[in-house]
Amino acid sequence: MKGKGFEPAPDAAVDGGAFALGRYGTPFRRINMLDVDRPFHYRIPRFIKNWRLKEWQAYQFGDARWSFFSTLYNAKVFSMVLFIAYDRELKKKYILRRLVPGGLFRFSESITGSDVYYHGARNLLESACDFDSGSIQLTVVRGSRRLERRFSGRFRFSCGPKAAAPNVVCLPLGMNRAMYSTKILMPMEGEFSVGGESHRLEGPASMGIFDDHKAYYPYRAHYDWVSGFGADAKGRRVGFNLTDNQVRDQARYNENCLWINNKVWPLPPVKVTRPKGIAGEWIIQDTEGMVDLVFTPELANDIRFNLGVLESDYSGPLGSFRGFIKNGEGEKVQAELLYGAGEREFLRA
Repeated sequence: MKGKGFEPAPDAAVDGGAFALGRYGTPFRRINMLDVDRPFHYRIPRFIKNWRLKEWQAYQFGDARWSFFSTLYNAKVFSMVLFIAYDRELKKKYILRRLVPGGLFRFSESITGSDVYYHGARNLLESACDFDSGSIQLTVVRGSRRLERRFSGRFRFSCGPKAAAPNVVCLPLGMNRAMYSTKILMPMEGEFSVGGESHRLEGPASMGIFDDHKAYYPYRAHYDWVSGFGADAKGRRVGFNLTDNQVRDQARYNENCLWINNKVWPLPPVKVTRPKGIAGEWIIQDTEGMVDLVFTPELANDIRFNLGVLESDYSGPLGSFRGFIKNGEGEKVQAELLYGAGEREFLRA
């Protein structure tokens, strides 16, 4: 690959009833997951396929001081609205979180012209994507009678080819089911206001990772995930994505990658171990000597409930890294200046 990107994606994620499995360097024009034929061995109505399809858009971004994590998540039986702001300097967190019964959001079949949002009585979270024009925007408002709990932010990400390189995958989950994802590391600028103070985010250290995601996950779904970003010692924009999930044949099909500025390299499969539990250090390694990381959680983010047929056991802490990742040219990228998040999830839905 040599950091020059991957092959362009075909027009559609599903063609002739089958998924276009692979890793690509451009987004699908149509993420037509509902056009798949027999995802569970039998022909089923379109509304049942839609009910089984999990969808979300997520953001992980910030600068040298602030770390943000956000998602609009539709599991169809429930939806989640989440925005976390963490002031790493003052060790303060600010959260907007809502769990809503049913499928609250409607996601587009494209990341051009996509607008997904939650409007509450006092709260707003909106994700607006226009990949063709090179712009992705996230807007958040949390209202409160108490000044110290109010916050708002508007953030703009630049996803043009001179600034960013997409990592687009369509990966097998068994039968005729698959997961799709477009992830992009991008420069970012914006403003975040909290407690009556405004903070400007801009410059080389301001960046983030966007994830557009759709999948026919099993009824019992589980995965491990870590992702980080930051300016390295050379001042370059660096980020990575590492996942161990239920994808079949991960030596051939996985979404693991390393970004440096507007180049992206594939990475091998990884395993995540936690010898001291969720709150202790996470060890992330591959078998080829390209990934050797330690993730240290700093801010817990747990969601747990059990309603019988519906259960979630989710941990998504923010934290720091140490260790290294190698790119496709053999360069060892140190992780000590990177910051990010990890997730361990079990979902029955």
